[in-house]
Amino acid sequence: MDKEQQTRSKKLHELSQLLKKNNFRTDYSNSTASWGVTWPDDAEDDYAGSKNHGNNNNKKIDSTLDDAVKSALAGFGVLAPTSSQQQVWNRSIPSTLYQTPKCTSSLTTIMPMSRLPPGAKICGRQPSATDDGNGDVLVEVWKHSLTNEEHDGNKASTGTGELQHRPLQGNLSSKLSEYTRGKMGVRRPFRPGGMGDDEEDEYQDVDTKPTTAKSEYLSEEAIMNARRALTLGSKKAWEEGILITSPPGMSFRVGLSYGDVFNDGGDLEMADNVGDGDELAAKVASLSVVDDGGGAAATFAGSAFAVPSSTIWDKKYFDDDSLFGESTSGSESDSDESEAESNEEVVGDDMETLELAKVKPTTKVSEEPLSPEDEVDSLLSEMNYTLQSPIDRAMAEKKSSTSAWSIDDQKDAKNRKSWAVTDYIPLTDNADFHTLCPNPALTFPFELDDFQKQAILRLEKRQCVFLAAHTSAGKTVCAEYAVALAKKHCTRAIYTSPIKALSNQKYRDFRSKFGEDVGLITGDMQIGADGSCLIMTTEILRSMLYRGADLIRDIEWVIFDEVHYINDSERGVVWEEVIIMLPEYVNMIFLSATTPNTIEFSEWIGRTKRKPVHVIRTNYRPVPLSHHLWAGHKMHKIMEGRQGFDSKGYAAASKALLPASARAKADAKINKGGNKANSTGKQSSAPGKPATGSKLTSWQQQGSKQDWISLVRYLEKEGLMPTVTFSFSKKKCEDIANQLRSLDLNTAAERNLVQSFAIQTVARLSPKDQILPQVVNTVEMVKRGIGVHHGGLLPILKEMVEILFSRNLIKILFATETFAMGVNMPARSVVFNAIRKHDGVQFRELQPGEYVQMAGRAGRRGLDTVGTVVLCCFGDQPPPQTMLKNMLTGSSTKLQSQFRLTYTMILNLLRVEDMSVEGMIKRSFSEFATQRALTNNEYPKLLTRGTKTLIKLDEAFKHDVDSRIGAEDIEEYYAASSNVLSSAKQLLNYILSSGGTGGGALVAGRLILVTSPRKHGYVRAPAVVLKPPAASSSSSATSNEGEGIICIVLLPQSYTAGKNKEDATVLGDLNFVGLQRDRFYAIHELRLDEILVVSDKKFKIDSRIFLKEKSSSMPSGHGSLTNPFSGARSVQRRDEDDPFAGMMARGKKGNDNSRSSKPSVSQESQVVDDAVAFLITAEETELNTGLDVLDLKECAKNIHQGNSAVEFGGAYARYEQNIAMLRHFRCHYHPNLETHYKGVDRRETLRSRVSILRKLLSNESLQLFPDFLQRKALLQSLGYVDENDTVCLKGRVACEVNTCEGLIVTEMVFGGLLSELEPTEIVAALSALIFQEKTDEEFDSELPERLVASCNGMKAIAIDLGQRQKDHGLPVDPLEYCATSLKMGLVHVVYEWACGVPFSSICELTDVQEGSIVRCITRLDELCREVRNCARVVGNPTLYRKMEMASEAIKRDIVFASSLYVS
Repeated sequence: MDKEQQTRSKKLHELSQLLKKNNFRTDYSNSTASWGVTWPDDAEDDYAGSKNHGNNNNKKIDSTLDDAVKSALAGFGVLAPTSSQQQVWNRSIPSTLYQTPKCTSSLTTIMPMSRLPPGAKICGRQPSATDDGNGDVLVEVWKHSLTNEEHDGNKASTGTGELQHRPLQGNLSSKLSEYTRGKMGVRRPFRPGGMGDDEEDEYQDVDTKPTTAKSEYLSEEAIMNARRALTLGSKKAWEEGILITSPPGMSFRVGLSYGDVFNDGGDLEMADNVGDGDELAAKVASLSVVDDGGGAAATFAGSAFAVPSSTIWDKKYFDDDSLFGESTSGSESDSDESEAESNEEVVGDDMETLELAKVKPTTKVSEEPLSPEDEVDSLLSEMNYTLQSPIDRAMAEKKSSTSAWSIDDQKDAKNRKSWAVTDYIPLTDNADFHTLCPNPALTFPFELDDFQKQAILRLEKRQCVFLAAHTSAGKTVCAEYAVALAKKHCTRAIYTSPIKALSNQKYRDFRSKFGEDVGLITGDMQIGADGSCLIMTTEILRSMLYRGADLIRDIEWVIFDEVHYINDSERGVVWEEVIIMLPEYVNMIFLSATTPNTIEFSEWIGRTKRKPVHVIRTNYRPVPLSHHLWAGHKMHKIMEGRQGFDSKGYAAASKALLPASARAKADAKINKGGNKANSTGKQSSAPGKPATGSKLTSWQQQGSKQDWISLVRYLEKEGLMPTVTFSFSKKKCEDIANQLRSLDLNTAAERNLVQSFAIQTVARLSPKDQILPQVVNTVEMVKRGIGVHHGGLLPILKEMVEILFSRNLIKILFATETFAMGVNMPARSVVFNAIRKHDGVQFRELQPGEYVQMAGRAGRRGLDTVGTVVLCCFGDQPPPQTMLKNMLTGSSTKLQSQFRLTYTMILNLLRVEDMSVEGMIKRSFSEFATQRALTNNEYPKLLTRGTKTLIKLDEAFKHDVDSRIGAEDIEEYYAASSNVLSSAKQLLNYILSSGGTGGGALVAGRLILVTSPRKHGYVRAPAVVLKPPAASSSSSATSNEGEGIICIVLLPQSYTAGKNKEDATVLGDLNFVGLQRDRFYAIHELRLDEILVVSDKKFKIDSRIFLKEKSSSMPSGHGSLTNPFSGARSVQRRDEDDPFAGMMARGKKGNDNSRSSKPSVSQESQVVDDAVAFLITAEETELNTGLDVLDLKECAKNIHQGNSAVEFGGAYARYEQNIAMLRHFRCHYHPNLETHYKGVDRRETLRSRVSILRKLLSNESLQLFPDFLQRKALLQSLGYVDENDTVCLKGRVACEVNTCEGLIVTEMVFGGLLSELEPTEIVAALSALIFQEKTDEEFDSELPERLVASCNGMKAIAIDLGQRQKDHGLPVDPLEYCATSLKMGLVHVVYEWACGVPFSSICELTDVQEGSIVRCITRLDELCREVRNCARVVGNPTLYRKMEMASEAIKRDIVFASSLYVS
């Protein structure tokens, strides 16, 4: 211990001498004291300059330094205490002693003397009179004195003006960083002069405003330093000495303005899309490259692309484009975000005026404020326009005289923000890929393509990517880089695949690239579950999300490979569930083949996850394809690359398929007429056999053994191997491969390699399984270079074939479509045996997307210059040319939603709190178009405005009770009037459906009562029909205003002239208003729903006086400029109306005949007077006794068919009753009925529009919402869910089953159906829920009776569940539901297997192929584990142990042989 203390004393002495040698001292000058720390001087010159001021202090420090250091170290126990000291503790030197001390904020600050506010306390030396008298000397001031509340800080008299007191905490660099990160950018924009309130930055003196044009901060160096400070952050910028500060207590406007820092500030404004943000990054990067010889460039590049995406994308950017929540429900919030608070009301009014102008482009906006009635009418017109269908809206815009609205609409569509971003990051010489990504997480031994570079740059910025490219284009590069990023960030990446085979292959590929840190999770195994990269199927990930697995918290990336598999009708819903349920912090990568609606799908993902999705599409194919027809033992090219379809090649193939005699005749005919054909320029087509009868499908014929041998020999000769031959039948693949037994395509060395690998593979099987027929045949074929790959093959044999094919040891492979989807193994060429397939419902031709997916396997990148695709033609003619053109050049299959509700999904969502079933439906891809339309049409804003306006109208109606004397029953009268109008419309539509005037109901001269309160301002006004509805448009007269009934209407006595500016001034024009007998009348066009009563009275009237044809003002034979045939009449109508229409009376010219028949002015006045008198009399009659109603049954007696007469009679009886009820109300006879009726009509119409909008925005508008209610009602009736939507015990049991129909399994568990069976019988019965193929389902007599009885009990349960679903309104047939849910084809096979029978023996019990049996038993093991969990939830230990024994009984031998990819 003494030696250790002596060593410490020696080191202390050396340290003391070193400090004395370096002249260590403390300087309390203004420049250092402001930081609140003590600093040693770095230069002797600085020390010499200040030596005179602190000589005495230095001496004291030098004399006491030794004692001070010793005392401090003794306190920490480093040295033994002296006699005068007491040791506190004795321990080793802590590590924190060597850390840099943290600098606390200074208690003082420096500012000019002229800027000192009253009460400010100066620290240290007071300024002397010898200092400069200009008031600009810097002094050190205590900060707390600047915020003293005793003084009035609003006004401080200074030498140059008045200044506000606002102490500055922070600096401009930190404020700019906050702005860039979106904390201050949108709601409080970065205005010149700072980011504070306007009141704080206003000047009291205009002379104090700085002139930014002459500011010293506008130099190029200052601008570059400011940008670098923004990029590097406050701490690093301070260390480099480029920190931008402003003196505390001063306004930003006094210190630095926005223009002072950034002269080109517009370039740094936050843009509305990511493209501008990327351009900003590129500009700053280019500026940084110039600085410091490249040192700063690396600093910026490393930091700019390491920040999360939130630094570029502000969340407030999408506030007005919300799909869910309440961010879109208020119009006031939009004005808050765009303008200052003082201008909110003005902006709101302007926005409403702008929206109204869009709805009615021809209406001029008046500067005068609108009346309350006009405001409600404008809101109703806006609602009507918004609620119109797209077709009606297009028709309305087409009829509009101006195109202002369409132009604005197009601009809005272009400027609308999209969640799918297609902008690329610009790559220049100064900002190339390696500059923007200097430290990549993964490097590749080849030069990346442009789309791969774009994807990697997006991944570096932690952004979602949708990569659509052709097969073998290199999409896997994006997935590998995401895995490398997850390893670099110590997070997880999940790689999902559509099928298990692809998962196993990716596990092998990723494990060879990333080592042991890769895991695989499937239904029957888990390998490396703690790895940073986990490979699994999408169903496994969905189960983890429903269970809330712990590893979800660690996920950074989820990679969806082959995302176009979402089109699968059975499993496509799984992709949508996973995308919707993933947490928001998870970034997603979508890899897909080229699809036409990639943008739409990405838009849905972005709106659902509230983050932009960067779409990277490329049509680039590394190896172009060449398409041929195999006809006449030769290949005929029909298309190559992106060139069009070659008809000559198709004609040559057609000719090659003809018989020799027919081909010779065709050649002779062509040679004989060749010159003539060439001279006319026409191409002679090769003659073929007449396509009649069975010849229509002759191109579907299959090839013989000789045909296939000839094709394989040709492919081998031309060097087109290895080849994949696609056939859409498992049996056909086997048959063609067996026809080639005489061929040996491998060399001796290759045969030895194949035999060696096959022996190693077969050695994994038991001796009995090694002699299975399928194993022996497959091993024999692969030795000769021929392979088969389909779902019926044993899994271990499929893997053997895949590995051999990837090593070029199999020259021709016969495979089904699954090979193209699940295995990424390109070939030299691809052959199609047929282009028709069975999709589970019917036979059909291949779709373009399916053809491209399979044909894309042709062409190996880096090995082949072109990929060859061959379509076999073994019949008498090739496939139809149109079919081939569509398949080769047609667009790919669109991504379509297959979302549907399942009982397991409903129960799982009812158990979690984060999402409801309605939320899941609303976020599904199937509802995307509807939800987007609701948002784009601003339904939420209209609903909010309508609701507020409706509340005001209801309150106003209650307060106006005194003004409705004699009209107290106006609300009841309005309801009765609405019933009459509705009934009249229904009856008139029926009688007008046959054409004409409806049996004389609406003939010219018919007296009717009409109601049009808001449009024309009259109620139960008398009118006479001038022009009945057109026969061809009677059914559409209710919807189109231009196809109604033209009438002369008697206006109410309260009508005043000049009220409507659209009124015509010439008698004979529509909307003309005239005065006769001190009453106004009008010519209006009315709809059927505006007719109140059809009277039995008629008036003989000359319609030509009141209504002139539009073409009458134009000379005969002349059309309009836009339509030269506008004045012409159709031949059919001319013949029907006037058989002599084409003839002209002798001696007459032109229109003289029409002129002579025109009535005089006095005659017109008399006719008008008679008509108005008739209308006045009718009005008096209605008010006194009531007009007689026309018997519409007589008008419709010749129209009735079947039971329609009875239904029409009942409707007419109700119509008469409603009219009689209407005339009992006092309001019907009120002199000011129009005024009261109009107010109620306006209010009730608004109420109905608000109700429609509320329904559209509610869950009731969801397409699957009725299905959800029906399914939930069924679950409640079965006891799975209670009345409070709480999941019960049965529901929790059903949630454990994901492999099959969970309701059947749950009913079996609770019904005790499984408890009575043995483990072998249980597993055999459960196989009926797994097996899917159609086979003979008759039970063998060798099966135990209990097993047969349990199978029958399962059928009874299924039929009962089907019947219950049908009773609750679901479209389910009980027998069909039972047949699709239960298939008993492998019950006997699985029972024997569980009893220990060898696999070779159970294969003899059925015609099902070996691979299908293995796949069924493998999935059956997963179902056994789920049923075991069900027993655990229920608390049935007996069933729990039985399920464990059942699982052990089937897990043996070849069924559960280890995978070649895994081990």
